[in-house]
Amino acid sequence: MDADNTDIEIIVGMYRQRKFADALQETNSRLKVHPDSSQLYNIQGMINIALKQDDEAILSFNNAVKRDASHASAHYNLGVLLRRKGRFNESVESYKKAIHTKPGYVQAHNNLGTLLKDQGKYKEAIDCFKKAVKLKPDHYTAYYNMGLTYLNLSDNKEATSAFKKAVDIQPNHTLSLNSLAEVLHLTGKTNDAIEILKKIIKIKPDFDKAYFNLSLMKLIFSNFKEGWQQYEYRWKVKPFREVKWPFAREEMWNNEEGKRVSLWKEQGIGDEIIFLGLVPEAKERSQSLAVYIDPRLVPLCERSMPGIKFFGDTKEFEKQAFDYHMPMGSLPRLFRSDIKDFDRTAHGYLKADKLRVDILRREMGLEDKRVIGISWKSIRSLTTSKKSMMLKDFGMMFKGMDVVLLNLQYGDVQEEIDEFTQATGIEILQCESVDNREDLDGLAALIELCDLVVSTSNITIHLAGALGKETWVLLPYVANFWWLLDRTDSIWYPALRLYRQKTLDDWDGVLSNINKDLQKKFGE
Repeated sequence: MDADNTDIEIIVGMYRQRKFADALQETNSRLKVHPDSSQLYNIQGMINIALKQDDEAILSFNNAVKRDASHASAHYNLGVLLRRKGRFNESVESYKKAIHTKPGYVQAHNNLGTLLKDQGKYKEAIDCFKKAVKLKPDHYTAYYNMGLTYLNLSDNKEATSAFKKAVDIQPNHTLSLNSLAEVLHLTGKTNDAIEILKKIIKIKPDFDKAYFNLSLMKLIFSNFKEGWQQYEYRWKVKPFREVKWPFAREEMWNNEEGKRVSLWKEQGIGDEIIFLGLVPEAKERSQSLAVYIDPRLVPLCERSMPGIKFFGDTKEFEKQAFDYHMPMGSLPRLFRSDIKDFDRTAHGYLKADKLRVDILRREMGLEDKRVIGISWKSIRSLTTSKKSMMLKDFGMMFKGMDVVLLNLQYGDVQEEIDEFTQATGIEILQCESVDNREDLDGLAALIELCDLVVSTSNITIHLAGALGKETWVLLPYVANFWWLLDRTDSIWYPALRLYRQKTLDDWDGVLSNINKDLQKKFGE
């Protein structure tokens, strides 16, 4: 027997007045009289959520659906909590039960879609969002989530359409506006993206992601002074805000001269290598300099930059006495505020181990041979899909050439190499004594023995650029801000030549241009 409406109204009234303890006491009292009331258990669960008692709430909602399997709200509420607890598969089932019981449950369709999106089930997620907007055409959140899902599928056209629909419905929805700006930038409409970001800041002056995105776009257009200033907003957005600072209270360095300075890594290893190019200038300003970097880079750096202490262990690094500290990503703000500042960029600021280079050359039988080092994909990058290629496509630009190809790609790629060789007859040498991912000093030696490196944008080109090795880089239509716009040279690495897509996702033109230049360089 269920509780009567008067009982429910009394408890709901307490709940709305935020008298949660009283509401819970009243609910428990009523449940003694009506122990099979699905409604009371559902309300009990909602009160427990308000009291931050999630485990008790889950028990309440389970009790509700046990007594009435058609209680859609209880299934939905259970789905919300199970997701919060990381019990994703159970959450999916709860949302599905809510929808089965109540097919028009718009929010359940939307929530199920977001959960499926997070599980990588993108097509199923899109179906959920489409059902949500069919039921409620002005559900801008569902359009926003749909856009995010299309982005995961690299479908920029559909993502743009979804975000625009969300903004049409709710013009001041800053999340949709920001995502629309991001996808417009990805498709080469950076000026339009900038205008949207400025609009977001007017709507919500504390929207940190808009400032950060704007900083990246300013840097692309060589507006270094403002760009690097706003780049500091990175600490307020993911993934940067999750970085653990080694020093939280001590004072940040602002280019004070003659002080003891500690610099520390904060980002991926490619970014570390770029920032290392500024470390010698920091040394000139400092009494002493200690630098915390990825331990794989320590041998290279110690060889290349004598007089600077490099640490791969954070505990040892934190023992160093210093006056100021700074994350390495803030160095450009001090030393690269104008395009003319890049005239100081060093050519080859990292040095490979010459003895190891000679050993590897003999080991691989590469004396008197023309060697091209190759790397074709980025792994674990936020923009992996647009920065990576299939080896079978990438390698075709070397067809018919009298050169030796040397694998500089990290990761398990032997199967790709075998398939490529079988299909094309082109051999790619692997160095068995060097782990391209873990042994960066060894990778540097391999790069040094090459006559040329040809690669997509990944760690390999950063390391090759820092070594001063001639390197040809294949860039997507919209590249990382490091590479600016339209330039064929790199302001960070003088040894690099940049080959850019002329249209979105068109690698054929890039491959054709590189093949022509390879023929000129290595042709008989």
